[in-house]
Amino acid sequence: MKIKIYYIGRDKKNHHSEAEALYLKRLKSYVSAEIIAIPPPKFSSSLSGQEVKDQEALLLLKHLGEEKSVFLMDEKGKTYNSMSFSKLMEQQMAASVKNLIFVIGGAYGLGKAVKEKYKRTLRLSDLTFSHHLARTVLLEQIYRAYTILNNEPYHNK
Repeated sequence: MKIKIYYIGRDKKNHHSEAEALYLKRLKSYVSAEIIAIPPPKFSSSLSGQEVKDQEALLLLKHLGEEKSVFLMDEKGKTYNSMSFSKLMEQQMAASVKNLIFVIGGAYGLGKAVKEKYKRTLRLSDLTFSHHLARTVLLEQIYRAYTILNNEPYHNK
């Protein structure tokens, strides 16, 4: 299985890049993982937030193609604790998923077209995070899930 984290945005001023690199490096012993930036389209300041989301949704759909195992990171998504998230990861592995995809939307969230195509959603927290921090938290939880599944001491039970 390969894990891919797609996000809309640029990496200017990513204060979490060292932590992202750390978790990507740690994950190498379990799974191939990568973060994929999708640059946002150039917008006019006259566009509404909904119009921005709609245009970003078209970009995401183009990049995701026909991927099946896609989880959208959304404030209304299902919440997991670390143990239940590790079970979700285990289910994906047992299903022989080729690519496990996580998607982080742009500043206004995810567009309707993406939400209609991909129904599975995850919520990292009731709090709102910057895209950089959301990626770092997601990577850490993916790493934690693998350590839980391998009975390693990283996660204190």
